[in-house]
Amino acid sequence: MENMMKKRTISWIVILVIALFFLFGIKYETVLYIGMSSPALDGYSIDIKVKIDGNFVLNDSINNNPYKYNTLKKKLKIGFRRVEISSNRAKVHTIKEIFVLPNQFILLEFLPRLRSEGEEPEFFITHGFKPFRYE
Repeated sequence: MENMMKKRTISWIVILVIALFFLFGIKYETVLYIGMSSPALDGYSIDIKVKIDGNFVLNDSINNNPYKYNTLKKKLKIGFRRVEISSNRAKVHTIKEIFVLPNQFILLEFLPRLRSEGEEPEFFITHGFKPFRYE
């Protein structure tokens, strides 16, 4: 009887280890939405550099378009990810740690603020489950 309990316990541990390996070892497709919903102070685009866990994902510029964000598909594992986005032109640098699960998106949105009113521009970083809707 005791031998049977040991076998059952060992088999459950092996099944749990295999399940955790597949859950945390596989990369899932994550969609990044990158955009700017209102025009920058001078009306032009801004440069951006996006890093996830220290790896460059995007080094480009974004324009003002409240109805269409740039999309980028990236394979990420489940777990905590450090998202870093910066712009030399807007003089903004934002870092945020997020927990990524399968079937999620990451939204990176530039919010130009009026410096004349004391507000500083910033990047808004959030995540959620698909689908992402513009509202």
